[in-house]
Formats: sequence, structure tokens, C-alpha cells
Amino acid sequence: MARTPKHLKDLYAVLSPSDRLLIIMKPDPDALSSAWALKRIVTGKVQSSAVAHVGEIQRLDNRAMVRILKIKSERLDKIDVSSYSKVAIVDAQPDHFDGVTIPDADIVIDHHPLLTPSSAAYSDIRPKLGATATIMTEYLVRGKIKIPTPLATALCFGIKTDTNGLTRSTSRRDVSAYAHLLPLANMRSLRQIEYERIARSDLELIGRAVPLIQVRKKFLFVFLEGPVQGDSLVILADTFIGVAGVQAVAVASTYRNRVIVVLRGKGSRTDVGRAARDSFGAIGSAGGHKSAARAEIKIGELPEAAGSGEDSEKLGAWIRRAIQTSLAPRRKAAS
Repeated sequence: MARTPKHLKDLYAVLSPSDRLLIIMKPDPDALSSAWALKRIVTGKVQSSAVAHVGEIQRLDNRAMVRILKIKSERLDKIDVSSYSKVAIVDAQPDHFDGVTIPDADIVIDHHPLLTPSSAAYSDIRPKLGATATIMTEYLVRGKIKIPTPLATALCFGIKTDTNGLTRSTSRRDVSAYAHLLPLANMRSLRQIEYERIARSDLELIGRAVPLIQVRKKFLFVFLEGPVQGDSLVILADTFIGVAGVQAVAVASTYRNRVIVVLRGKGSRTDVGRAARDSFGAIGSAGGHKSAARAEIKIGELPEAAGSGEDSEKLGAWIRRAIQTSLAPRRKAAS
């Protein structure tokens, strides 16, 4: 954690007491907690700060987190962005918001792999860490900034969620940050949030998905006729990666004129982040970590082999083949 004091100094150098800072993120536990932490970190350094999320807060655990911990965040499209003098993006990067207009960022803090060099005045990208909440915890600890119980609870949940309980893409620093936060967190609130993960509609979706499962060479694939929201696909992917003998999972569907693919992987031989980039990076937004990734492609950008998006069987087969092709070399190289 030795680098963090300099990071804080550099971060503060970008800000002035007259600034109004807007913190933007795509809502999930890691992003929500990180945005809240940054708001805490800049208190007293700027005139004011606010948190904004892109799209809706839909997943039950995200809603429970906001409700129970009283996290304040507004939808970006409801905010007058021009009233803010500085913009920060957390747990994402400017090119992660495909299809959404995002103001130029002065600050970018994230743990996802860097695909495009950042032009932000302050940028802290650490892909070796499992969660952005880990970065924010280090800022708070090394800056000797008091972490209130609700914020500690949020950061705990952010780290735990993004690392799948410290078992996925986890570094020693993630473990250290989590260990520091745990005694400060409200365990009752943490349990309440964790229990609200799956809606009845998600159970129905799982029921739809199970008969459609295809397993080939340790790769489990499901394509669901849309529309299915990305958050629901995440629940399916997280569920199916637990199937014995499966090393990689991809769950796909269409939603609002886009194809969404959520990938999960386990074991040293599988890199779903690379598979997502190799399969879809040239035609859409794609990326992630070795064990968790996502891709979104506009239906109008699909190649002829995928069809127009109306033929679910053809589209599903194209997605499956693309991912299988990208995964195969990785398995051979590791064997």
C-alpha cells in the first residue's frame, strides 16, 4: 500500500476548492461503494460532489445496498452535467459506456484492463486488483480518513462481490483491504444485502435457460431469446459456472438493439476476458478479467454470419462458435 499517499496527493492536485465534482459509474456493488468512497475522500477538497449512475439500478442486491446503506446516487440523464466543473469515473473507463454520452473525465479510477490510453488528468488503473473498492480502501487507509460503518459495509460487499468471495481474480491487496474493512462493517446489514440476490423472475429465467444449455469441451453456453437484461445474464452466468467439470460459461441474449454476452471462467487454463476481446472486440465493447468478462454489440454491427439478430438460432450459434474458437488456443497453450 506504499504508493497510495502519492496517489492521493496527485488526485488532490487535480481538484480545487471551487470545484463541483460529478462521480459517474455503472451501478454494481463495487462501483457504488467506490463512488461513495471517492465522495468521502474529496470532502473538504471541493465545493461539492455528487454520484451519478448510468442506466437503472436493477439487480436486487444493488437496490438492497442503496436502500439499506442509504447511498445517494441519481441517474446521469437526470442531471445537468454542465453544472459540474470536474468529472470522475470509477470502476469503469470512458470507453466502457457504449451507446451513452459521457462527459470528458478528469479522473479515472478502475481495476479493469486498460484498452484505450486515458486522457484524464488523473488516472489510476490497476488490473491486477480484483476490485476498485480495494483501491478506494487503500486511499482511505493511507490517507488516514475515517471510514464510517455504512461505507465500510459497502466496500466490503464491493470487494466480496467482484472477487466472488475472494476466490476470483483476487490479490493479496484485496484480501488485506477486506480484512481491514470487516471489523468496521455492520455484519447484519451485510447479510441483509447478500440475501437479496435473486428475484422470482430470475428463477423463471433459470428455468428457461436450463433446457437450452449446451456443453462442449468444458464450455457451457446458453443463448436466450430476448429481451433479457444484462443483470439477469450475470445471475445465470454466476450460477452456471458452479457446474462440475465446466471451465468456461457464456450466457447471451438481446436487449434494446444490442447483443449482450456475459462470460465466467475458472481455472488457470481459461481466460474469458481475452476470449471476449478476441471474439467481439472488433465490432463492439468487450473485455474484463481472466475469470469474468462481458461484451455488448449493436445488432446493426453484427457480421453476416450472425444474421440480423432476428434468427435466434443463427445468432446463438455464431456467438458460441466465436467464443469456442477464442478459448481453444488458450487451452492448448496451457496443456
